[in-house]
Amino acid sequence: MSDPLLRFAEFELDVSSYQLRRNGSALKPEKIPMDLLILLARRKGQLVSRDEIIEELWGKDVFVDSEHGVNTAIRKIRQVLKNDPDQPTFIETVVGKGYRFVAPVSAPAEQPATPAVVVPYGIRHRKRFLPIVGLTLILLVSYYVVRRFWPSGRERTMLVVLPFQNLSGDPEQDYFSDGMTEEMITQLGRLDPQRLGVIARTSAMSYKHSNKAVDQIGRELAANYILEGSARREGGRVRITAQLIQVRDQSHIWAAEYDRELGSVVELQTEVASAIGNEVRLKITPGQRARLANAHAVNPEAYEAYLKGRYFMEKWTEDGTRVGREYFEQAIQKDPRYALAYAGLADSYVWGRVGLPPEGANQQAKTAAIKALELDNTLGEPHAALGQIKFTNDWDWAGAEGEFKRAIELNPNDTNALHMYSHYLLAMGRFDESYAISKRGLEHDPVSPTMQLHLGFHYLTARQYDAAIQQYLKLLQIDPSYPDAHNQLAIAYRQKGMFDQSVAEYLQEETLLGMTPEQIAVLKAAYTASGVRGFWLKVLELTEPSERSNISPYQIASYYSILDKKDETFYWLMKAYESHDGLLVAIKTDSDFDNIHADPRFAEFLLRMKLPE
Repeated sequence: MSDPLLRFAEFELDVSSYQLRRNGSALKPEKIPMDLLILLARRKGQLVSRDEIIEELWGKDVFVDSEHGVNTAIRKIRQVLKNDPDQPTFIETVVGKGYRFVAPVSAPAEQPATPAVVVPYGIRHRKRFLPIVGLTLILLVSYYVVRRFWPSGRERTMLVVLPFQNLSGDPEQDYFSDGMTEEMITQLGRLDPQRLGVIARTSAMSYKHSNKAVDQIGRELAANYILEGSARREGGRVRITAQLIQVRDQSHIWAAEYDRELGSVVELQTEVASAIGNEVRLKITPGQRARLANAHAVNPEAYEAYLKGRYFMEKWTEDGTRVGREYFEQAIQKDPRYALAYAGLADSYVWGRVGLPPEGANQQAKTAAIKALELDNTLGEPHAALGQIKFTNDWDWAGAEGEFKRAIELNPNDTNALHMYSHYLLAMGRFDESYAISKRGLEHDPVSPTMQLHLGFHYLTARQYDAAIQQYLKLLQIDPSYPDAHNQLAIAYRQKGMFDQSVAEYLQEETLLGMTPEQIAVLKAAYTASGVRGFWLKVLELTEPSERSNISPYQIASYYSILDKKDETFYWLMKAYESHDGLLVAIKTDSDFDNIHADPRFAEFLLRMKLPE
């Protein structure tokens, strides 16, 4: 059949306008599923083999994983048509052979013939690539983005790596597919950050198991390209497939499959990455070249332990951090020269919920980060960890900034580094610079609640209270159970003099954090009887500030400052200084302490902390 208009059930497939409609309403299948639907519908009732589908849609010269590529396209067609594969009314699977379109298809007889299938220009003429995983795949993707599909001018292209599918059939193997996703994100982000930006892991992983269409994901993440793929680990071998999709027209512009021994991955990455990097003429930095030249083979068991460590760390729980740390230590035992394992260990002490005293955790983190850099000085993550330690623990302001900037230079997609460098800039009073870094972090991690919260915190610290309120309200529409958002919104309302709203948000935060209904009732009664001052006096009473209290002395100082009790405020600030309270880094710009700025003791305190003017 070669008709430009095909009808089946309540659907119209208008090939001439490349549109699928249900009862007159246009649907939006992706490019490859649409092409496959046209092919199958035109071959009404005939068996179409997998090989024929691959040749028609991707071309003879492209090596495509038929299990992943074709199955994914069929699945997406069935989702659009609402077709049950067990009771097919449109597409029937012929096991081991291919597919057949079984629904009755009609078409006006007078319509002129058209080509059998619409194939995007150039799809049939892709080059076959060597089956090598890791950086090979990363650099090949960048080749197509940078050399063949780069937008005009100096516009920066954004790419998202969607979570790789775990094709093992074993959910306990998710660590491997998730780990490959994270490595793709990290390595792609290092190639040419001035021209290619990569969406961070937090935002990318939010689309795991999502059925959203490519164009919708592209809009939500402001991405130009999407890399999707799959991973399967079987014994000592790993199979990786991937395809690069251009969001603008959902065209599949590149696809490849890799099947190698796990133990040879890193050495092959090094050899091929160097060759491809030279061929595509990306702006690879000297640091990247050194990393490629100095990489050494990693014990496969160490590599797997590292991936498991990252997997558990990303759970952001105390148990997850503990298990992740154990896996990083296992990786180091298997390969004592594995720099990434030391970097992961440092991260577990700095960013994870460690359940350890700060002094011990920071020392462990320093040791691991320094060792990681001794083994590989091109890693950005250990610099970010050291920057955080120098910022919140050592109060080494210049040293902290140097580490954060170096971390971002080496890994421009490190949202931990971007996030905390923005906090550092806020603490120094450099609001314009902080805003630029905050927006950069959001560009890479647009759906991350943490980065959305941080933008609100920037506005709050910069005394832009209306903007802060709008940002927090937007975030709470997405996640009403986010305690930090309620807390910071309460501060913004209080600074605006909107005390009813402020108290309501504070009580909502405390409810989420486990305050008893009886305590909530006491606070409400205090506000009703004595207003906002009575409310904060009651908060202070319930806090039970004492020398043995577990609450931060800085937090107690802020309560006294809100109540304009200056002597008590400075007393507790000194307690915070003596205990080296990490929250004290914010003292210069924290709006809770605005009322003590004119007191000479405040300037003396900043001088004691050696904070810059």
